[in-house]
Amino acid sequence: MLFKLLAAALSGLLLAIALPKFNIAYCLWIGLIPLLWALQGTSGRKAFLVGLINGLAQNLGTLYWIMYVTVVYGKLPAPVGGIILLLLAAYISLYRGLWAWLYTWGETRGLAGYWWGPALWVSLEFVQTYMFSGFPWMLLGYGLHQSPYLIQVVDITGTYGLAALIVMVNIGLYQLLQGWAVGRARFRPLAISLVFLGIALGYGYFRLPQVQQQMAQSPTAKLSVVQGNIEQGRKWDPHYQGETINIYGELTRKSSIRQPQVIVWPETAAPFFFLRDKELSARLINIARQNGSYLFFGSPAFEFGPAGEFFFNRAYLLSPDGEVVGSYDKAHLVPYGEYVPLRRLFPFIGKMVPMVGDFKEGPPGVVLALPQVNLGSLICFESIFPYLSRAMVRNGANVLVNITNDAWFGRTSAPYQHLAMAVVRAVENRVALARAANTGVSALATPDGGILWTSELYTTAAHTAALPLLSGGSFYTRYGDIFSWSAIGLTILGLASGLALGRRRR
Repeated sequence: MLFKLLAAALSGLLLAIALPKFNIAYCLWIGLIPLLWALQGTSGRKAFLVGLINGLAQNLGTLYWIMYVTVVYGKLPAPVGGIILLLLAAYISLYRGLWAWLYTWGETRGLAGYWWGPALWVSLEFVQTYMFSGFPWMLLGYGLHQSPYLIQVVDITGTYGLAALIVMVNIGLYQLLQGWAVGRARFRPLAISLVFLGIALGYGYFRLPQVQQQMAQSPTAKLSVVQGNIEQGRKWDPHYQGETINIYGELTRKSSIRQPQVIVWPETAAPFFFLRDKELSARLINIARQNGSYLFFGSPAFEFGPAGEFFFNRAYLLSPDGEVVGSYDKAHLVPYGEYVPLRRLFPFIGKMVPMVGDFKEGPPGVVLALPQVNLGSLICFESIFPYLSRAMVRNGANVLVNITNDAWFGRTSAPYQHLAMAVVRAVENRVALARAANTGVSALATPDGGILWTSELYTTAAHTAALPLLSGGSFYTRYGDIFSWSAIGLTILGLASGLALGRRRR
């Protein structure tokens, strides 16, 4: 059993290095083979344990940045930060354990692994996206974000379709190797896997030039993204707020030379309550007036209601005249970062990263309309939730704007992972992406997944590009997760079939 657990851990590490920032993507196509070997001949609780170890190895290698956030900025002792990381990794690994258990259960009841494994994997990724508020960070398909032809299929299937391909090919390869080892080569599973891989590649070869032609013929709008590189430890220091405005003002002045329609600052680039702090707000409004562009920026906000005071993580849009012409309140908050779930049941648990207070969610799908450009705003990790981008594009957004403060992550893999997921949102919905991050990685990307520019971490930067304005979204925008729901239906069918076969054997 020890060798099986070691093989499962190796498999998890191979999957971890296939994802950003390592990006050794070919490991995706072989990374599950050690896990599948470890599952051979195991079932029930042992299979669950093998899958759990596999998930832990992958998730600890992918999410290690959680400990950085909780220790460096949450001021928690390192052992406590390590426990929080382990608990989160363990929770997500439960899905892998469940996959391993049900996959082996299905095989013992005659379900063909080449369809049962991918359907089950997609079903569990989909549940992970929404269960307990959801945390679909670095799902398997994101490892292909730099594969220009394969990634195009996400405008039909979402990122879940890429995961299905990866799992199917791994199972096909393993079953071929397993057959060779005993002198009975099984070519059919791999052949079927390669057919589906060929279909996805063929779609990419067809779709990519089509989208690029649409981009070439579409109207464009110039957008600038500004990266102030404000040290997180000084960001909320009242004595440094004026200097922060000066830094962004100077970067905005330089960007305005290229006459962008919109200049984008990061999340909470204005580290004060905009419109409440009269002096700093006046300076910010003056920056918009001086530079003749719409200014999009993040700032905390609060409002008074019948139930008391409510805080919001807000993005404001200022016109070239300095008027507030729109705003967006973050609709999907970070648990234990921006609010504390189940506070009444667990009053002793506070936020890991103290800020101004518990935030209140805003409505999803809000679009900020300008002449020609309609902005869909994604604040921070909202970019990992496909439903938010879909709602915005369905409501008319033709550019997604992701503003974030990834200074929390330091120089870990998280800023690169965060960018990769945002780029996939652009391809899913066939709209351009402008991403402004406080310390990076800021970026400008096109609807085909091409990245026009990225910043370096911890540098002051600004860049302007003409982004194509495609309209109408995609199949995925209009119809959503049909592929995932089909996988769930196939999984239910497999479970019913397996249960019926088990009863007959008795």
